[in-house]
Amino acid sequence: MVTDPWFSTRGAFHGSWFQYPPNQHLAEEVIALADSRDLLVYVSHEHSDHFDNEFLSRLPRGTRVCTARYTDRFLAGALADLGVDLIEVDDGATFTHGSAEVTIFRVESGIARDSAALISMGDVRFLDQNDCKMFDRLHELPRPVTHYAAQFSGASWYPVCFDRSTAERRRRAANLTANKIRNVGSALASLTPSVYLPSAGPVVFPFLSEDFDDDPEGTTFIHQDNLATRLDVPSGTRVAYLRPGEFLDETEGTVPIQAPTENEIDGYAARMVDVWSTYPDLLDVEALLPAIEQRLSLMLGHDFGVPPLVEFVWGDQAQDRLLIDLNAGRAMIGETAPAEAEVTRVSSTERYFALLASDDRWQEVVHSFRASVTRRPDVFNNAVNLFLYSDSESLGRSLEGVTTDRFAVTADGRRFELDRRCPHQGADLSRGVIEGGCVVCPRHGWRFDLEDAGSDSRSCTTVNAFEVGGPRPH
Repeated sequence: MVTDPWFSTRGAFHGSWFQYPPNQHLAEEVIALADSRDLLVYVSHEHSDHFDNEFLSRLPRGTRVCTARYTDRFLAGALADLGVDLIEVDDGATFTHGSAEVTIFRVESGIARDSAALISMGDVRFLDQNDCKMFDRLHELPRPVTHYAAQFSGASWYPVCFDRSTAERRRRAANLTANKIRNVGSALASLTPSVYLPSAGPVVFPFLSEDFDDDPEGTTFIHQDNLATRLDVPSGTRVAYLRPGEFLDETEGTVPIQAPTENEIDGYAARMVDVWSTYPDLLDVEALLPAIEQRLSLMLGHDFGVPPLVEFVWGDQAQDRLLIDLNAGRAMIGETAPAEAEVTRVSSTERYFALLASDDRWQEVVHSFRASVTRRPDVFNNAVNLFLYSDSESLGRSLEGVTTDRFAVTADGRRFELDRRCPHQGADLSRGVIEGGCVVCPRHGWRFDLEDAGSDSRSCTTVNAFEVGGPRPH
């Protein structure tokens, strides 16, 4: 059994997003299978739309559960606490379960921790990539891959979370969506599977405000009816739009699953628990400071240039805010960023920041999508992203950086040399494509302009590119 993205009984830890179509009705059937046969459960990573603690706790003790062996030990510890028979698999390693061979591919760089599973059984070789962005590693897979699954969600912040104009939100959403379509289309062209299965989803948000993600042109969540019209599928590949619990045969999955109506989402909410509403909406600022200071101490001594200031805001009064200086390693209650300063402002309720004080896994709080983010200027900054999204256990490792390997590429008849690893999350840029004089990252679509020393305009990062035989950048 592959739990992700096929199975989740509760949804996110803080109750914001849930899988669509629903699959909670399968829980009892799967538990019965665990009692009656040799079941293997695969958990790709710790995000709680994939690692469903509540459901896994109901499995019989000793059920075999496999996951990637991550440097970060959170997931392994949480699974061990459930009493399962835990199998941790090294990156690229294979183990045998019954008549199946299972190979796990891990991506662990920066704030990213995820994995994909390649399952080989007889004439079937199934790659369940789910939302693991290993597009730069597909060349490592044995061929043929007969069945391929990938989903289209995944981001720490979505366009709807940012304080932007409708036009700008739509522009950015279109770019993100186009990158996802391009990545999966390229994967299909490379793998040429017999069957492509768009993984169950994308998610829905039954407990967020009614206007969250309600703009069809401003969303990055691609439902199957939209996907069917946009994805370039090889002529020999069948697309099977299966619902949870369906089996692959010639009669199932021939029609894309339509996006849910408002009534369907309301019905979904009526059957679920709004976990967010169970937390107290009361913040003790003094309790939040140690969590912030711990992160700041880990970041001291690393060269981030001069990152933006960070503001936490939960009310209208002066005391309802924190100003955080990542460069100086200080957090100041009641302070506001100067008007001319670069700043990232995170605005939410007291409940949001109280969770930051009580839960070291800040990424789970970020994934609640219950904050509004304002950036001045509106560009990505890696130091801010690490601070807001990492947990303290892995933040130190995230700051170690990526290797400084270089490679050469030809664009418009000219030869350029540049860093091989993307400064975002370490993707192999030698597996990217050249578009419009830019090297495009094969994971997240960052564009490094070869004419501009390999800079990416949306993040102000660079891969230190120069033309071979020409002047080197300073």
